[in-house]
Amino acid sequence: MNQAETTSDSYTLLLISQPSMSVSALMTCLEKEIHSAVELVTPHEIADKLTARSGLVLIDLNAFDDTATDQLKQTLAPFAEQHVFALLNAHDLSAKELASWPFIKGVFKKEDEIHHLCHGIEKMFSGEYWLPRHKMAALIHYYQQHHQQTLDEQAVVLTNREQQILHHLVTGASNQDIANALAVSEHTVKSHLYNVFKKINVKNRVQAVFWAKNNASLIGSVGYEDVTDSGSDDW
Repeated sequence: MNQAETTSDSYTLLLISQPSMSVSALMTCLEKEIHSAVELVTPHEIADKLTARSGLVLIDLNAFDDTATDQLKQTLAPFAEQHVFALLNAHDLSAKELASWPFIKGVFKKEDEIHHLCHGIEKMFSGEYWLPRHKMAALIHYYQQHHQQTLDEQAVVLTNREQQILHHLVTGASNQDIANALAVSEHTVKSHLYNVFKKINVKNRVQAVFWAKNNASLIGSVGYEDVTDSGSDDW
């Protein structure tokens, strides 16, 4: 499947939840703010509706108990390359809980206001993660402790462009930032990142940053900076 080709001006927004008055009210508010239709996807419709299109998918955690949430992770995993996923109505998730959603690019708390939600959606469609700095740091630390990977260095061959993109990724640059720095399109950056993730066997940007910091010999020496904040620090 192709990766989601979305922009802040034109995209599909899907909400995985159960029908209710509060969900209908949320969808109405979102449609007014982002000037685009929001489509409700109930659990039994996921396969059909997510296969039919690409876009941003909000997962309403209020609509699922723990057992249903675990099943949902398995159901959504095959669509990780086609869609941009974010958790909605989340509590203060631990690094372990976040790591159990490897394809998630954003997290919104229950108390987040509508303007905060819409701003985060825009950022994710520009290639950024919507997570506070301390949550990103906690994820990297979690991977260091629990997800050490042993790869045959000779089996990983990165092109010069892929190495450049990894360098920028480690600084916390968004897809658009990388595109501007390298004078290429954002679509080209997404394609390179997709190939890099496959080569180094990671599922998301945080894992890629961790891999790059621990395999500097494969991408050359560079002064790595801390991951920049893609969201807010009030989590």
